[in-house]
Amino acid sequence: MNILEHFYLKILVPIKIGSIDISITNLTVSMFLAVLIFSVLLLILARKPKIVPSKKQAVVEMLIGFAKENLVYSMIGKENGDRWFPFISSLFVFILANNLVGLIPGTYTPTSNPVVPLVFSLIVFFMVQITNIRKNGFKGYIRTFAPKSVPAWMYFIVFPIELISNWIAKPLSLFVRLTANMLAGHIIIIVLESMIIYFKNYLIAVPVVPFVTIMMGFEIFVSAIQAYIFAVLTAMYIGDAENPKH
Repeated sequence: MNILEHFYLKILVPIKIGSIDISITNLTVSMFLAVLIFSVLLLILARKPKIVPSKKQAVVEMLIGFAKENLVYSMIGKENGDRWFPFISSLFVFILANNLVGLIPGTYTPTSNPVVPLVFSLIVFFMVQITNIRKNGFKGYIRTFAPKSVPAWMYFIVFPIELISNWIAKPLSLFVRLTANMLAGHIIIIVLESMIIYFKNYLIAVPVVPFVTIMMGFEIFVSAIQAYIFAVLTAMYIGDAENPKH
């Protein structure tokens, strides 16, 4: 028995167009399932909006208000925040959905596959760089790596540090944090569940099942926290590009 089989990609529907492989895998199905579940849930909560909100509508409005104030306005500011709200809130919901879907038995956790967080991180990286250049011009963009307040003779030290921070450290922090946290938590749960089958003794289930239940609750919390942290860091990096401190 391979306890890590849950994390393997499996081709469910092989599809090839010439040399291009676009087969449907368990990762693909889980991502679409995550989007479907959250889309249906949000549609149910937000359908038929009223001036005096119902309890369901109040939940959606509370979530939107929380996202605007804590994810966007606090990091980017109101002036530019409204423009970035759809992107950052969608990123938060999409990552949260992909984090949580793996807790459903028989599904795959998309964010435990390094490729998925890497793609998210690269999207954010390019959005930040493009925003910086659009906002400050190419000369201003270069100036963010060599602040005017720093003496010219220190540029050969400061420039590489700023370059590594913006081009490597920031996207890497997004990628590693999300991948490691989602992978580690799910591995612990799967290892504990596999102990019952491995030892072929259902008495082991007595301590294991309650602990797994606690871990599942903890994983829901971690899934929400990691989606929130990813969105907050994204807003922070975009805020730095929109409002350079140098």
